[in-house]
Amino acid sequence: MRKYSIFFLSLLFLTSLSFTSCKKDDTEEDDTLYMEGTLVYTLPGYLTALQEVELKATGITTPTSGATYKWYTTGFGVDSIIGESVKITAPGGYGDYTVILTVSHPDYASKTLSKTTVVINPSVEGSYSGTIKGPGTLIDTRDGKIYNYKQFDKLYWFTSNLQWEGAGKAYNNEKALSPIYGVLYTWNEATGGQSKSGLGNGPTGVCPQGWSIPTKEDWENLGGALKGSPVIFDSNWAGLGEIASANAKLNGTSIWKYSPNNLKNNTIGWNALPGGSSSNNFKSFANISQFGFWWSSSQKDSNNGEYRFIHFDSPDFPYNFGDKGYLGANVRCVKLY
Repeated sequence: MRKYSIFFLSLLFLTSLSFTSCKKDDTEEDDTLYMEGTLVYTLPGYLTALQEVELKATGITTPTSGATYKWYTTGFGVDSIIGESVKITAPGGYGDYTVILTVSHPDYASKTLSKTTVVINPSVEGSYSGTIKGPGTLIDTRDGKIYNYKQFDKLYWFTSNLQWEGAGKAYNNEKALSPIYGVLYTWNEATGGQSKSGLGNGPTGVCPQGWSIPTKEDWENLGGALKGSPVIFDSNWAGLGEIASANAKLNGTSIWKYSPNNLKNNTIGWNALPGGSSSNNFKSFANISQFGFWWSSSQKDSNNGEYRFIHFDSPDFPYNFGDKGYLGANVRCVKLY
């Protein structure tokens, strides 16, 4: 009986000890203080080489003072910098770069947020390639931007999209993309609200002085030069999209989405690129890498302006129309030879 009693008492003691230990673990509190709020900062998805950008951290509500904001910016003008709001300079080369922000405080656990940006350098072959510069050169006196142009039959055409920022928006508000894709404009912005016809008789609109938004007749003249025979504006222009599209690359990646149905031959150097579109007064952006859209100064009716477009999966260069104040598309400027 005694041996049994000792065993029973020992078992009771161990059970009690185990229960006490579990109870202590359940009630033990974490003494770590955590910052309140969501750490936020905006880093553009694209930067041009050597572009200066301001980064501002917000969102931390507690603690209200004493926090250190440290930015790790390897490859930029400095490798690290301290401050809630800082200015940094993008690398001079091109590629993907990461910015890491850490917020620390002696009494709180730190918070970290990292973001990646793509640095592009349009003047460097390794960053941007595959287009053919036209033989003519124009400096837009409004902003100093440089454009190449080329003669197609009776007209000179820009060989890249207009990138004047006095109206319209860059795709997704990424200004670094404008030298590649140009700026998107509504028809009303592009034409100044004027619908005109006749060869070389389009409205100046957003174009530099002496240049104009292409009319229906201007587009037909281009189509005839591409095909080698007359074309009608309100038609599909079979096979001409493939001739006009450039198989360009940005930082080693093809700008057009691939399809065997459109090989992007760019045989005439018009350099069509898929600049996408915008809608709802530039609140939404879509179709980049898949569609290119270009305004005409002609109109379908009082509400709709006419445009041409190219799709990555089709060799054609069709016509369509869209709301004058809703749709955003690219612009090519022309003038009579």
